[in-house]
Amino acid sequence: MSGLGRRIWWSGGMAAVGLALWGAWQLGALNWLWEENHPARPVVEALSWVAGIVGLILGMVTLVVSLRQLRSHPPAAEGAALRPSSNSAGKYVVDVQDSRGVQIGDDNAQTNHFDR
Repeated sequence: MSGLGRRIWWSGGMAAVGLALWGAWQLGALNWLWEENHPARPVVEALSWVAGIVGLILGMVTLVVSLRQLRSHPPAAEGAALRPSSNSAGKYVVDVQDSRGVQIGDDNAQTNHFDR
């Protein structure tokens, strides 16, 4: 399954869960959450604490993994621009020559004197 298909299924699933929660809220199925003496309330509160802690741990793990990936694959050095090879140059390739002359496409030369 492609990345786009996976995103569509994930988004659709999240929308379905949200719609189900909204429907349960509207029908009053979640009113027991406000009752202080309901027997399920401590369980739900404990699960929310566990979910919060697990979320923090997962966030830290993903941060560490992303930082390690950045260290193992450093970004290209600044100023090191990729230039097309001479045999694949197209009509509108710009070649800057020592900050004065610019060669654009069909052997048209334009000089720019920035020091004047």
